[in-house]
Amino acid sequence: MVWDPTPYTFVGTAAAILFLVIVAAGWEYRSEPAAAAFLGLISAIAGWILLYAIGLGFTTLGAQLVWQRAALAVGGLVPTLWFLFAVQYTNHEAWLTRPVRALLVADPLVFGLLTLTNSWHGLIWTDATLVTYGSLHALQFTVEPAYLVHLLYTYVVTPVGFGLLALATVRSTLYRTQAGLLVFGAIPPLVANAAFSVGIEPAFFPPLDYTPFAFIVTGPFFGLALFRFDLLERVPVARQRIIADADDGFIILDEDVRVVTANPAAERILGGSIKGRPIQECGRELADFDPDAFEGRTLTTVVDHTQRTYDLTASALSDGHERVVGYVLRFRDVTDRHLYQQRLKVANRVLRHNLRNRMNIISGWADEVTESDDPEIAAAGQRIAETAAELNQLGEQVRLLVETADAGGGAMQSVSLDDHLMPLIERIRADHPDARLESALDSGVTVTVPSAKHLTTAVRNLLINAIEHNDAERPFVRITVEPAEDDAHVRIRIADNGPGIPETEREVLRKGTETPLEHGSGLGLWLVHWIATMSRGEVTFETNDPRGSIVTLALQPGD
Repeated sequence: MVWDPTPYTFVGTAAAILFLVIVAAGWEYRSEPAAAAFLGLISAIAGWILLYAIGLGFTTLGAQLVWQRAALAVGGLVPTLWFLFAVQYTNHEAWLTRPVRALLVADPLVFGLLTLTNSWHGLIWTDATLVTYGSLHALQFTVEPAYLVHLLYTYVVTPVGFGLLALATVRSTLYRTQAGLLVFGAIPPLVANAAFSVGIEPAFFPPLDYTPFAFIVTGPFFGLALFRFDLLERVPVARQRIIADADDGFIILDEDVRVVTANPAAERILGGSIKGRPIQECGRELADFDPDAFEGRTLTTVVDHTQRTYDLTASALSDGHERVVGYVLRFRDVTDRHLYQQRLKVANRVLRHNLRNRMNIISGWADEVTESDDPEIAAAGQRIAETAAELNQLGEQVRLLVETADAGGGAMQSVSLDDHLMPLIERIRADHPDARLESALDSGVTVTVPSAKHLTTAVRNLLINAIEHNDAERPFVRITVEPAEDDAHVRIRIADNGPGIPETEREVLRKGTETPLEHGSGLGLWLVHWIATMSRGEVTFETNDPRGSIVTLALQPGD
């Protein structure tokens, strides 16, 4: 048994190495959809080329038959893996029914076993001879029924795979380049195999089976799809981002804003199947679709006989070269939040108007009562008036709370502390002349908050709380600002000489929730806490020395 490598051997070995490099490069994406089938396909092609090329270097019939059997057994996997990859790549897994899966396993398994044992039964080929063409020795044989059955199987599953990829090329600009490279790369071996199967011999080359060598042309196409166009990272399965059973709707668009796929929730929202249609034709609300203006819109529609509300978002899909190749639209179900906000606004209106009007009437009657000549009746009138004033203040806090919630989620602003806190401090000094309010604000310090009103609302609540809940003979409050340093927060500190903030109040804020047994005494500190959270900051509490509290409002620095 003499091995005399020919140019075909070296060319085939080089091609096999190229395919193995593709496998090695794609291995890190093996968990991606269709990746296992693709890597298996490339590995089978590499094995087929390498075994066939090595076999052509032997000069005896027995040696060539050994390598030919091995090459054909490995090559028999290629049609199945090609079909499996095409089905998974184009999201047609529903085709993989139990009978189809059984056939996909049976053909390469049976063909491989029969090929490796052909010397015992001759069901694959007979009459094998070794023909010499110059320095090249090649096998010739007569194919038998089992080989023809495998050939029939090959020419059923292979064109189906081609068809699926060709449709992906035509229908979707999102995956057109990838699918096109796969289709064009697979054409040469298909043509070569068809020519060999029907007995067409090349005019200027020895009459070999050139199918393995035709894959040399396939390699660069597949490599380009993998390395330049992110084949395994961006399979036409942006569907990975679609959760079939989610209440939220997801739609994938190509770069021409035509629907590539949509999950069932999206089709329920838009009233039926929308695949393949321009998004502008999928609903009256989408007639003026603009991906740049889609974000932040709200859609209210009837789904399954129930009115539901959705927040709309659009995200661009980019390839590895930052080119936009499509979009993902999300219809986020916010019906519960929308209903809650509606109820909150109704409650706010009742508190602001109805309750305030009633409290004004009560205050008026309380003023009449305080003028009574009976000291006890006058004192009772005073208590009623104070309680009415507190309830009016509570209604005002609720109003601020609703306005704060409405403003959340928008763009943040850079706000100057000097410009907004100094006028606030002067107003509080004027309203509380019996209190001593000191301030030390560094000029030029800015913070990032949803709006200037959020900042002044939070600081005003802290200052008023420090003054009005202070039991000292003369309330003392000091506000200072510590510019951002290593921890990247501007700290607004408010210290007082009052009784301190009860531990129950602090605990409720730390937990972020109230219960019937554990709750705060009002909305002021909650309002501050929520504003700090919306601003990506925090509120902390310390004990002042020798008496009182220090509340620190930490906020992100501004521009």
